[in-house]
Amino acid sequence: MSDSEFECTPPEVRVAAERATEGIIPEKKQERYENTYELYSKWCVAKGVQHTSETVLLAYFCEISKQSKASTLWSRYSMLRAVLNFRHNVDISNYAKLKAFLKRKNVGYQAKKSTDIDTFLNNAPIEYLPQKVALIIGISGACRCDELLKMKISDLDILENRIIIVIPVTKTYSSRTFVITKSEWINIIKQYCDLRNNIDSDRFFLQIRFGKITRQPFGHNAIGSFPKKIATYLKLENVNRFTGHCFRRTSATLLANTGGDILQLKKLGGWKSNTVAEGYVENSLHGQIKIANMLSHVENPETSASSSISETHNFEQHGLTLTVNSNHNSNVTINIYNSK
Repeated sequence: MSDSEFECTPPEVRVAAERATEGIIPEKKQERYENTYELYSKWCVAKGVQHTSETVLLAYFCEISKQSKASTLWSRYSMLRAVLNFRHNVDISNYAKLKAFLKRKNVGYQAKKSTDIDTFLNNAPIEYLPQKVALIIGISGACRCDELLKMKISDLDILENRIIIVIPVTKTYSSRTFVITKSEWINIIKQYCDLRNNIDSDRFFLQIRFGKITRQPFGHNAIGSFPKKIATYLKLENVNRFTGHCFRRTSATLLANTGGDILQLKKLGGWKSNTVAEGYVENSLHGQIKIANMLSHVENPETSASSSISETHNFEQHGLTLTVNSNHNSNVTINIYNSK
C-alpha cells in the first residue's frame, strides 16, 4: 500500500484489515515461520539483495539444497510463501521455475520408513508401552507429533472389538476420525489405559517408570523422538533419520502398498493437496506390481496383427445372401440381406 493510499484509508478499516490478516500465519507455528523468514532475510543482506524475486529465491534454495533434504526444502518454501505474501504481498506460488527446481530435487528422494513393527510390538518390554501405543495410533491415523502430544483420553472411544479415535483439531483446522480394529493392537492400547486409569490427567500420553504410569506427560520433543527410540531398540541403521514424522509416512506407505488410492490417502492423513498422496501411490509396491502386470500382458505386435485378420464367407439361397465374418479372436458377424 502506498503512502497516499494509507492516508486515505479510515483507521477503523485499517484495523479491520489487520485483524483479518492475523490468521494467515498459523499461530502455533508462528515462531518457526518467523525463524525461516529471518534466515532468508539474513541471507539476502549477506548477498546484497534488496527485493525478492524468482531469481533470488532460486539462488537461495539452490544454496540451502546442498545441506537440506527435499522435504525440508518444501517445508521452507511453504513457510516463506506465507510470510512473503503476508509482509510484502509477494506470491511466490506463481514462480514456476522455483517449483520446478524443488520438484527436481524431490526426484529419487524416498522418505525413511519404519520397519519391523510387529517385532517391536510383540517383544519390547513394558517401559516401551507408551511408544507401542503411539506407534499403533500414529500409524492407524497417520498422526503428526503435535496431534499425539495434544491427544486426550476423552478422544478415544474404547469398545470391545474396535477403538474409535477423534482428532478434534488438526494442522488444517478440521477434525479427523479413524478406527483401530486389529485385536492385538486393541489389547496393547487397553493395557496402557488400564495402567493410567487412576491417573488424574486428561493428557493421553504419560510417562512410565518402573512399570507404572506417572502424572508427567510427554513433551513435544519426547514424542518426536519415539520413532528414534523404536529404531534404536530394533538396532536399525541411521536411527537419527527416524523423526517424529515417521508414523505419518509409514501409515501412508502401508495404505498405498495395499492398493489405497489418492482419495483414501487424503482422507487418512487429512491432506488437502494431491501432491503428497500421488507420491505415495506412484512409489508404492502395489503400484509397481500393477505396472509390471500391465507390461507383462502387452500383446506381441505380430500376434495383435494376426488377430485382426478376418475371413469372409458368402452364401446365397432363395434370393438371400448370408455373409459370415470371423477372426482369430472367435468373433463372428453375420449379415443377411436381399440379393435381388
